[in-house]
Amino acid sequence: MAAADPAVTQFELYAVKGAQTLAALIVAACLAGCGLMPSWHWEKRGASEAEYAYDEAQCKAKVYTGTDGMVTQASVRRMHGCLEAKGWSKVPN
Repeated sequence: MAAADPAVTQFELYAVKGAQTLAALIVAACLAGCGLMPSWHWEKRGASEAEYAYDEAQCKAKVYTGTDGMVTQASVRRMHGCLEAKGWSKVPN
C-alpha cells in the first residue's frame, strides 16, 4: 500500500478550511441582510403607494432641508412625526 501524499493532504485541508470560511461568510451576510429589513412599514387606510411616496417626499423635504443629508435619531423622529401627522401609522410586517 502506498503512503498518502502529504502535499495532497495539505491541499485538501486548505480546501476544507476555505469552504468552511466561505460558508461562514455567506451565513453572516444572510443574517446581516435580514437584520436590515425593517419589522414594520407605513400604512394609511385607503392610501396608495403613490400617496405614500408623495407624503414621504414632502416630509423629507421638510425634515432634511439644511442638514446636508445628515440622518440622526432626532431627524428620524421628526420624519416619523411628519408622516404620522399626515395620517400614516407604523404597522408590523
